[in-house]
Amino acid sequence: MKTLVVEDSSSMRALLCELLGERNHMVTAVGTAEEALQAHRADPFDLMLIDWNLPGMSGLDLCRMVRSRPQGHDVVILVVTGKSSPEDLQSVLDAGASDYLPKPIAPELLHTRLLVAERTAQEAQKRRTSESRLVFADRMASVGTLAAGVAHELNNPLMYVLSNLRLTREEIDSAAEPGWLDRAKRQIDEAIYGARRMQDIVRDLKAFSRVDDEVRSNLDLKSVLESSINMCWNEIRHRATLERDLTDTPPVDGSESRLGQVFLNLLINASQALPDRRVEANRITVRAFTDNKGWATVEVSDNGEGIPEEAMSQIFDPFYTTKGIAEGTGLGLSICKSIVQSMGGSITAHSQPGQGTTFRVRLPPSEGTQVRRKKRAPAVGPSGVKARVVVVDDEPLVGRSIRRALRHHEVRVFTSGKEAIETLCSDSPIDIVFCDIMMPEMSGMEVFEIVQARRPEIATRFVFMTGGAFTPKARDFVEATAVLCLEKPFELAQIRDLVTERIEPAA
Repeated sequence: MKTLVVEDSSSMRALLCELLGERNHMVTAVGTAEEALQAHRADPFDLMLIDWNLPGMSGLDLCRMVRSRPQGHDVVILVVTGKSSPEDLQSVLDAGASDYLPKPIAPELLHTRLLVAERTAQEAQKRRTSESRLVFADRMASVGTLAAGVAHELNNPLMYVLSNLRLTREEIDSAAEPGWLDRAKRQIDEAIYGARRMQDIVRDLKAFSRVDDEVRSNLDLKSVLESSINMCWNEIRHRATLERDLTDTPPVDGSESRLGQVFLNLLINASQALPDRRVEANRITVRAFTDNKGWATVEVSDNGEGIPEEAMSQIFDPFYTTKGIAEGTGLGLSICKSIVQSMGGSITAHSQPGQGTTFRVRLPPSEGTQVRRKKRAPAVGPSGVKARVVVVDDEPLVGRSIRRALRHHEVRVFTSGKEAIETLCSDSPIDIVFCDIMMPEMSGMEVFEIVQARRPEIATRFVFMTGGAFTPKARDFVEATAVLCLEKPFELAQIRDLVTERIEPAA
């Protein structure tokens, strides 16, 4: 169990850590409530032992703070106290503690209390695991519902991308016709536009389908909402007109894929609630704004038939649905409510029969100040000098395209990590290494670790590349090493700027 000891007495901290260590707990010990909140926010604990009398914020106030936050619902809290009156012990429970532990600490009683706490934490873990699987299954069901629409959205740009590229090839083969170069340029520009449309669709689908649901960060609510709209656009546009009113909102703390699942469910429900009439007569309105309490708020409204009054009290109940078997399981809104509440927010519905329904999602602003954004390539550095570049990617055409993009530099391309090791670990001068993180036989992680051991100065010049197929191990590795990671397909300007910035003068 991951256990946090919050005790200002160093001798008591040492005693509790020793006793917990004997039970194989992974113990972190801090001396103040502020340190405890920071540690729990960074990596939530299963169990907390909190002294009542702490400097600054008291132990009971810390209990209340922990319980009020999204990460504090399942943690087991034992308050350590020398007080013993019934009123004091009731105050401990009223503050949100699971139980108390009297001083002086009796090992036998601590053992009993910990046994109960461990069982409670294990049940909470089992429940979270089951909920996570259910949430992911519902999300994949949504992907299945939208599969035809996503395929349609990909096939449209794919059609004119391929068509324009083939026409451009014909123009080049018959370059004698007047104006062929201008036509070829226009066709290539349109193909690039179409490829970027497909890139956006794949990016939204990848974010929505992520398996590592528990990865939380500061999120831009409008960005997640726009991705959800893009995912179900084909579902909406054939049924209704979509009106957007998206103003600035504070960043919120949560999982991008789970929050996207909430918005996608609400959008699909709004679309399916509309009657069979002209597209112009049906309307879905999406609003994002900051309410008078400073919370980020999203409203999804439709002008459909509305929800009957007798059904309103049941719409968030598991398995309650008015749809047919092929259209829904009755889990969507229940899961939405669970996700929103896990982020410390609320979801409500208001409906008028014959006029439509509005769902409102309210989320508290994140305690962080910065929205996590993708790492970007550095600004362009000095030019005119050739860089020594190594590219390692098991897809030959990727390496070939990077070599063409960097044709003014010295580029060596390898299609496997084993082939590249000899060069990377030799005395050859190297300015930058572009390495695919997921490769057969030897992964980019293994290549990096070997180079780091044999030639650490070159390890600092690595840039990982990925098509998005991250394993949990790969994601943890990238985070731990803090190496820049480019997601494919990336812009040519990114790698050119990176190369220029990292050039070192030749010896």
